[in-house]
Amino acid sequence: MLGTRVGTVQTVRNFLTDLNANQMRLATSQHQYSTGKKVDSPADDPVGVGIALGIRNDIDAVNAWRGNIADSLEWMNTTETALGDQTSVIHRARELAVQGANGLLSPTARGAVADQIDQLLEESAQVGNAQLGGRYLFGGTAVNTAPFTTTPPGPTGPANTGLLTREIGQAQTFSVNITADRFADPPGATPDIFTTLRDLSTALRSGDLAAVSGPALNRLDDHLKNLSALRSENAAKINRMESTLSRYAVDDIARRTTLSHIEDADMAEVAMNLMTRESVLKSSLAVGARIMQPSLADFLR
Repeated sequence: MLGTRVGTVQTVRNFLTDLNANQMRLATSQHQYSTGKKVDSPADDPVGVGIALGIRNDIDAVNAWRGNIADSLEWMNTTETALGDQTSVIHRARELAVQGANGLLSPTARGAVADQIDQLLEESAQVGNAQLGGRYLFGGTAVNTAPFTTTPPGPTGPANTGLLTREIGQAQTFSVNITADRFADPPGATPDIFTTLRDLSTALRSGDLAAVSGPALNRLDDHLKNLSALRSENAAKINRMESTLSRYAVDDIARRTTLSHIEDADMAEVAMNLMTRESVLKSSLAVGARIMQPSLADFLR
């Protein structure tokens, strides 16, 4: 009789242990089904959680770099617009210079051409003060200070030649701006655009046709070459940024796919496990009910 009593107690204990294990497995399946995650804490998969944390850090860093690239692209695209506007100004000035070099024009007509040159002079300064979000594109690192004045047109002072840099990758920095000195003053002996246009206007008013058809046109051509080089440089930077952004997009998909493999549950498998474990728990409870059926009289026989 003692053996029966001890055996029954052990059976009950074993049943309760198994029942608790079944309940834990069912709770795990229910949690996975409700969250869609198979890894929810370091205890679930210590190695996987470590890898997932590294991937999330990478994703956060890349998102910051992508934000810098997006801001850089906006800056450089706006710069391209300004450089295009300045190119149009100089093309127009060249057309007027060719027109003014015509010896058949009267002094009054050449004076009218000079007036248009003076307007282009002011327009050039306005283009040089182009802004993006209140920041001057050609102001160097002094983005809150206009690099040019329109009265009279010209630089406001020594050009700020500081470069605006952005971090676009691990230990990768990138300059996004073109400074005022490069915008207005081509390399070599050619004077800046303001001096060039003033000299052209003066030559037209004085009737110095040799200066108009010679040095003035040559200087304007130098400015056009300079702007063409700046636009090519800016376009190359835009292409690089767009390429980097595309690469980050591809990498982001790969990282998130790996992260999903580590953390996300296979919902079909989870649903099947949930049904199975619910069935197992019900069966366990039914077996437990039969184990508990013996009464005190059964032990007194």
